[in-house]
Amino acid sequence: MAFELLNDRIRRILKEKNITEPTGPQREAIPRVLEGNHLLLVAPTGIGKTEAAMLPIFHYLLETEGKGIKCLYITPLRALNRDMLRRLEEFGKALGIGVAVRHGDTSQAERNRQSKTAPDVLITTPETLQIMFTGKRLREHLSGVRWVVVDEIHELANDERGAQLAVGLERLARVAGEFQRIGLSATVGTVEEVARFLGGTGRTVRIVRTDVAKEMGVNVQCPAVSEPDRDLAGTLQSDPQLVACMRRARDIIEEHRSTLLFVNTRDTAEALAARYHVWDEDFRIGVHHGSLSKEIRVEMEEAFKKEVLKGLICTSSLELGIDIGTADFAIQYNSPRQVTRLIQRMGRAGHKVGEKSEGAVIASTPDEVAESLVIARRAMAGELEELKVRDSPFTVLANQLVSMAMSGQMPIEEAYVTIARSYPYRSLSREDFDSVLDQLGKIGLLFVGNESFRRSTRGMRYFYDNVSMIPDEKTFRIRDIGSRNVVGSLDESFVVSFAEPYATFITRGRTWRIIEVREDELLVEQVKEIGSIPSWVGEEIPVPFEVAQEVGQLRRLGNTDGYPGEEDANDRLRDYLRKQTDSFPMPSDKLLTLEVGKKLAILNACFGTRVNETISRILSVLLTARLGESVLVHTDPYRIVIELPRDVKPSLIVDTLKSVKPESVESLVRLVMKSSSFLKWRFVYVAKKFGVVEKGADYRTINFGRLVEIFEDTPLFEEAIRKVLWEDLDLERTVEVIRRIEKGDIKFEMCALSPIGKAGLERSRELIMPQRADHSILVALGNRLEDEVLYLTCVNCTNQWRMKPMDAPKKLLCPKCGSRMVAVLHPYNKVMVKLLRKSNPGDEEKKEIQKMYKSASLVMEHGKKALVALSGRGVGPDTAARVLSGFYDNEDEFLRDILSAEMNYARTKRFWD
Repeated sequence: MAFELLNDRIRRILKEKNITEPTGPQREAIPRVLEGNHLLLVAPTGIGKTEAAMLPIFHYLLETEGKGIKCLYITPLRALNRDMLRRLEEFGKALGIGVAVRHGDTSQAERNRQSKTAPDVLITTPETLQIMFTGKRLREHLSGVRWVVVDEIHELANDERGAQLAVGLERLARVAGEFQRIGLSATVGTVEEVARFLGGTGRTVRIVRTDVAKEMGVNVQCPAVSEPDRDLAGTLQSDPQLVACMRRARDIIEEHRSTLLFVNTRDTAEALAARYHVWDEDFRIGVHHGSLSKEIRVEMEEAFKKEVLKGLICTSSLELGIDIGTADFAIQYNSPRQVTRLIQRMGRAGHKVGEKSEGAVIASTPDEVAESLVIARRAMAGELEELKVRDSPFTVLANQLVSMAMSGQMPIEEAYVTIARSYPYRSLSREDFDSVLDQLGKIGLLFVGNESFRRSTRGMRYFYDNVSMIPDEKTFRIRDIGSRNVVGSLDESFVVSFAEPYATFITRGRTWRIIEVREDELLVEQVKEIGSIPSWVGEEIPVPFEVAQEVGQLRRLGNTDGYPGEEDANDRLRDYLRKQTDSFPMPSDKLLTLEVGKKLAILNACFGTRVNETISRILSVLLTARLGESVLVHTDPYRIVIELPRDVKPSLIVDTLKSVKPESVESLVRLVMKSSSFLKWRFVYVAKKFGVVEKGADYRTINFGRLVEIFEDTPLFEEAIRKVLWEDLDLERTVEVIRRIEKGDIKFEMCALSPIGKAGLERSRELIMPQRADHSILVALGNRLEDEVLYLTCVNCTNQWRMKPMDAPKKLLCPKCGSRMVAVLHPYNKVMVKLLRKSNPGDEEKKEIQKMYKSASLVMEHGKKALVALSGRGVGPDTAARVLSGFYDNEDEFLRDILSAEMNYARTKRFWD
């Protein structure tokens, strides 16, 4: 038995913990680790992978003398680090083995302690490993490393953090000599690829892959809307169907001991938490995501473990192997988009050896039902997404070259050999390596000689600004003005587009009013109302091609047998498909349908997020060239919506797509990208990672055109294009689709706007706002806005008077001076009128004055309608201007946009843009 191979002291501790039998993965892995093999262990969550790796390492540590770090345990998340520290410290204290953690939250005192007396086992992150190479004493401590364990390795393998880690491990081998590599992963599609990533070139990694008796039970639900749901929707400012989903989730939470409620984005987490608290303040539910402060996250984790909370709404922040205690059920709100995510999330329930993972997906629309059914079936059949490691990202190469120079003069040949030994850079040509090195020399980050290079002063500053490869955006702290505690953070894009004094927003599942916007933080106070939902960068999860194709097949066959759906979900989907087939063709994996309306076309295409994005970009540029006017496109995994400058024949769009040849796809995409917003954001990111743009630079002030002009024929520009092709688009699958169209395997049909097409116009995967709010909710909103008391303010003479929009005359004039420049102020900011009288206002005061003039311009142009828009809670003149610029067939559409603006300003901005 595997445990019998371990030191007697370790066996005694296991006996004290009542662990007498190894799990399947432990039985297979422990002997192999003891043999010294490089090992990748792939097994479900909660069956003792950490112990499978660490018990044999502890065995050898008891026999290993000498100072310095002997084992590095690397995880992708700080929260996972904290969890590992708790688990490994128990063994460490009992065995006399030092265990410590070092990451961004580690105090300076603890860092100093580790520098003087290194622990035997150090738990850390990929980023902290980079910094450890720079300190002389820390490098000495690293020279004794004999084991490296990489936990949740699948989270790192296919992104830039992983490439950085892979090079970091080769650099570590230069410092410490060869060491044993052990990778742990709960869910991975392409096992051999991850094993190669772990080992680098020239090393053999053994794979232990186990399917233990930890079953997963998951079903898909779609609750019907009841009358109480319709009533509650008004109170919660939400769609009745979403309220029905919230009610079903609450019922499940109440029925179980501890439930995790997973959502795909942080804004959804906040929206749900806020509405649950408005619904019932005593409902014991919390919220957990990466933009909450560390203190709040730990508080939520502990409250859930101690069962103070019955439910915890969370994102991927709790998706990995963190022990969150007694969770006996997991809910996924709407489709998780990917099979691996569903497996990982459902695995959080029954997080103990041998326990069955129980969970449910609660879907809010027929599209969500279909996608959820497919993903749930694939999960239970073990059909996971393929994982690929990106080849030679230049951003990481630049980052690592500067990092290597931080500890002194670096021979060029040694740098190349070291980097090329890592799996992501296995095919890196010397020409590409030299061109990136030369580029860093021209930028001024390195001094490059004939045989070696060294850092510059600017290079040192660059290194500390760019330790992490995680895309960064400036964030603002959220500080509670009462307690002075930091409760979370907001991305700059949200603050710039939305934050103004007295506006309200949601974080930590509560609504906060902004009191003051400072340079790097917001001062806030808590209020009892529903505020706007912040948006954060990096949120969208792409739906894979294979999933979208199976959804198309499910539509075509119309048979849900073999899919784990409850009757309510199956009925909802069947009704949706029946309405389509009654009068329209059914878009599927083998049929594209083109629906044409007024200046609008919808191409229903079941190809997934990235393929549809690629095709849409090609269509956009080709149609623009044919029509001589701009054509706008936006996509979801099942549709491409085309906004046309004028009505066109459907055949024009079909012929345009059919004219694309498989061999011309990449050249067309590269042509499109030069003017795309995708390239702009990726190029700015790459420019930051190459040190061309300072980390804290305001993206609004960056001259994109000038940057392109300077760097167009450099590795920097090529990397931006390659990054778009890798992260945003899918050339390989697009070529496959174009080839199938060319061969006639995928056919076309044209029709009028159908139920499936209309669902695409309404589709809002994660927005908790009533895009489909019924007429009664909108009437209630209209009545509320008409009855708001406003302080009309003449910007000419500063006269001020009260009025409700319902009482406003058709033409608004100041009763004192007759001016038409009348601004709208709310009771809470009516005192702003004093600023108009100031002879020398400050910069912030000038901004407030400018808002009043914008408001007055809107009133002068739109009259009473502007008063209604500006009556919206927290709706400033910029947001009101966007709403008022719309064209509406009826009052409901106008009111719906005001309601959307009230609830989610940042998303509304993206909609209008």
